[in-house]
Amino acid sequence: MRLHPDEDQTKFLDQLRAVINDPTIDVRWARDRYRPAGASSLNTEMFAAIEAETRKLYNVDVLPTMSTGASDKAQIRSKGVQCYGIGPALDSEDGGKGYGAHSDQERILEAELHRFVRFQYDVVMDLARAK
Repeated sequence: MRLHPDEDQTKFLDQLRAVINDPTIDVRWARDRYRPAGASSLNTEMFAAIEAETRKLYNVDVLPTMSTGASDKAQIRSKGVQCYGIGPALDSEDGGKGYGAHSDQERILEAELHRFVRFQYDVVMDLARAK
C-alpha cells in the first residue's frame, strides 16, 4: 500500500474499514507506524535548481511523481529535511530488450550516465553559487 506523503494514515485505515464493512476483518498496519507523514515542498531553492538543470540538460519539465519503490526519504522528511528523488537518466534503446531497473540485465548507457552525473554536479553548483 502506498499513500501520498501527506495522507493521514489513521483516516485511510478508517476509510478502508468502512469499505470492507466486516467487523471480523482486522484492518491495521503490519507495524505500529506505517511511515512518517509529510511531503517535501516544491517551492525551495533545491527544487528550482532541479527544475532548471532538468530543462537545460533534458529539455523537459519536472513533474512530481510517486514510484512503486521505497526509500528513506520519509524518515528524513519527518525530521524537517526537504528530500527529492531524482532520476532523469534516460535509456531509450533498452526498454524493449528488458534492460530495466533491477532486471537481470540492469544497466545504463554510458552517455546517459555522464549526462546524469553532469546533472547532479550542476544542481549542487547552482545551489552553492546561490549561497
